[in-house]
Amino acid sequence: MELMAMSFRDFVWEVNPTALEVTQERTVPETVLPFAGSRVTDLGPRKRRVTGEGYFTGPGCREQFGRLEALYRAGGPGSLCLPGQEPFLAVMDGLRLLGAAGKDLIRYGFSFVETRCRAPGDGGGKARAQAGESLWDYAARWGRSIDELTRANPQIEDIACLQAGEEVTAP
Repeated sequence: MELMAMSFRDFVWEVNPTALEVTQERTVPETVLPFAGSRVTDLGPRKRRVTGEGYFTGPGCREQFGRLEALYRAGGPGSLCLPGQEPFLAVMDGLRLLGAAGKDLIRYGFSFVETRCRAPGDGGGKARAQAGESLWDYAARWGRSIDELTRANPQIEDIACLQAGEEVTAP
């Protein structure tokens, strides 16, 4: 089985990172009750965090790192696609150059944090778009075809560049 390439916004890794970790945790505080032990409360899931490391190699390795660095500096959310995972919105909150860059070799590290919970995928739902998203981002996230989403959202004028706050409906 061949895994898909990792991507963030319009940046696609030519070779997937060598290490990738997706952390999912829940907020579960414990309250100590005098003379009665303690009580645990499940407050639900936290946002996913993604960390990883990899190498850019070859004559264009500096340019590849530069493009990734430009995305980091630009900030803001984008669609993060990981091998074997459903795409989700995330912000790149860290980018590291690890060790000294060599000729045709750059070792790097990165981290992302999910910006909001997963959108509904099993039927009906609505979402408010963030600036820079496209209807294709929602099609990938919800597992729908672009034609389905276009029919369900006739009010959207530009499917390639949604306006901040524009409502997107899942059929």
